[in-house]
Amino acid sequence: MKKLFFVSVALFFITACDGTDVVYRATIDSGDADLVNAPVYVDLNETLFNQTENLCVTSGGERLPAQAETVAGSVRVWWLANQRAGESVDYAILANDECPAEEFRWERNGDESLLLSFGNQPVLQYEHPVYDPEDVEQTKKPFHHLFDPAGNERITKGPGGRFSHHRGIFFGYNHVYIDDEQIDIWHARNGERSEHERIIREVEGPVTGGHVVDIHWKDHDGNTFLVEERDLRAFRDSENSFVIDFYSVLTATDGTVRLEGDLHHAGVQFRAAQYVADHSDETHFIRPEGWQELPPDEEMGEEHWLDLPWNAMNFHIEGREYTVVYMSHPSNPDGAEMSERRYGRFGEFFPWHLSPEEPLEIKYRFWVIEGDAPSLNQIQQMFDFYAG
Repeated sequence: MKKLFFVSVALFFITACDGTDVVYRATIDSGDADLVNAPVYVDLNETLFNQTENLCVTSGGERLPAQAETVAGSVRVWWLANQRAGESVDYAILANDECPAEEFRWERNGDESLLLSFGNQPVLQYEHPVYDPEDVEQTKKPFHHLFDPAGNERITKGPGGRFSHHRGIFFGYNHVYIDDEQIDIWHARNGERSEHERIIREVEGPVTGGHVVDIHWKDHDGNTFLVEERDLRAFRDSENSFVIDFYSVLTATDGTVRLEGDLHHAGVQFRAAQYVADHSDETHFIRPEGWQELPPDEEMGEEHWLDLPWNAMNFHIEGREYTVVYMSHPSNPDGAEMSERRYGRFGEFFPWHLSPEEPLEIKYRFWVIEGDAPSLNQIQQMFDFYAG
């Protein structure tokens, strides 16, 4: 997230004439990019500030919805910033105030499925099947579906179709080694799997919706060898677009675990609906400067796929145009290889060794747009803000 430059380092309360309390002030520097509904936050000391409802922020007289959540002993206050490149804007956080707005809300839409909506608009769906050795294909991994930002249709694929193991936003490795034992969490055909354990925390409100989930990576005998804490957040960018942040921490339960494989069968990946595979000639890629000589309607070759900061896939479903931008945070390991497939899958892979003392922490952002594709410059500005 964008770094905040604070005007003051202490909380203070000033009661305004309308009964609201100004509890904190912060200044945001836009840097080199315009900020358009850009998610920002400030962490406040929980012992001094425990207000979690009826929050707004104001700048220049305009009130905007704010949202608080408790995170590791702090109260994190979110809002969406809009300001021009090069500007420094002062914000005041207001308590005991109301800023009417649509909100992100979770609802259960099946025994093994949860739906996040913004108002009446579905945004994402968490599929968390209970593993069944009699029905491995349907139950071997949790994943997140995404919805059309301007409609009610899913734009990602679940089980079945071309390469059934590809499902929405998913995470796995085909070559995982514990000593000499190889485990395939990508295809998961022989008892190994990634399995949902519990919801750690759900987040709802006018600025962001999401959750933190506990996922266990298990070997052929069903023993947990990696524990994953996955944090997925949604932000509404516009009527035709939204942002999904994917943050995961993988921790080994005992000893060293080696994550290996290849760029086509490992890592955090996105898979579009089966319709895209059936109409792959309509798919093309938008890549950063330095990769512009590559034809957008051809998949990049081995000599080009190293350390892309971002990539974007443009595709069509039933006459509607979509673009999904995949951003890799600079804090992720170097040496990542980007995989592109015109049938609707893309994402990056890197090998890694973990131990209980040295977990793997990764961050990705997905920008999902319905309608005309964003320009290279628009994508680069969005990435620069994310990376800042």
